[in-house]
Amino acid sequence: MLSLSIALCTRNRVDDLTRCINSIAIGGAPEACETELWIIDDGELPEHVLERYERQLGRAGITYRYHRKEQPGLWLSRVKTVELAQGDIILFLDDDVELPGNYLGELMRTYETYPKAAGIGGIAQGMSNSFMGTIRCLLSFQQSLSKGRLSLSGQSGSMYNWHKAKKTFRTQFFHGCNMSFRREAIRGLEPVPWLQSYSVGEDLLLSRTAMKSGPLYINPALTLLHHESPSSRDNVEQVTYMRVMNHIHLLRDERSGPIGYAALYWTTLYQILREKPRQNHAAIQGYKRALKAIFSSQKEAIGGGQASERNSKKTAG
Repeated sequence: MLSLSIALCTRNRVDDLTRCINSIAIGGAPEACETELWIIDDGELPEHVLERYERQLGRAGITYRYHRKEQPGLWLSRVKTVELAQGDIILFLDDDVELPGNYLGELMRTYETYPKAAGIGGIAQGMSNSFMGTIRCLLSFQQSLSKGRLSLSGQSGSMYNWHKAKKTFRTQFFHGCNMSFRREAIRGLEPVPWLQSYSVGEDLLLSRTAMKSGPLYINPALTLLHHESPSSRDNVEQVTYMRVMNHIHLLRDERSGPIGYAALYWTTLYQILREKPRQNHAAIQGYKRALKAIFSSQKEAIGGGQASERNSKKTAG
């Protein structure tokens, strides 16, 4: 049977982490599956808490591992996990989730059912959208018509319809709180300059990396509870700015062309209009800064395409 590494990337959230580990220990290791759990720590966890985790996980048949990072950042925690983990499968969980008792067993059975899968993800309980919310997300290019595809602007809003799924389906992306990969599919991860601080989109980049090795699937039976504790300590303006900027980098990495940038421009305009009635001036300022960056990137994309066309003509001549 495949072996399993569980990775909890955390920073100074002892209560959340303890609740998460409690739920994992209650379920225990899958039968006949060698299982380890890594805590990748960007903060300061008390020694007596770590000792309690080790005892608790040991009783559940799970080997406890711990690594304290010097350089903080979620993407760097993913990179370090891939360096350290020994399991055939790496399961990334947010430190503020709770697992049902059958989760780990169901995950490993899904990999047996889909032997060519590069990754398998799940769903966060309660994540859903109303009919009108879905219409707004479609019109603002925050989601696509297909539940397993990103929108034109590279957004992952389609996951808000995952709760309607009755069976496992193919996907282009995972939700970062609940995703797993074959270790071989993400081997060789490296630091990314634009993911040094606010890490929105890191799950999309990780999914894109894994897809080079095989298909990704969402199993609706892998549903967990996500408490969504506050994660970002950056100011609001910087957060909204980076939400857009990171998607610019993702579009550029995919070479999506002017259509992707134009769609992201429209999505960002929608975000500004949504924040205006709330008078969230800091968020609006961040989005406005991002609009300028999108416009600049779109011009670069158009210019780059025209330059390539000219070079092709010269070569042909």
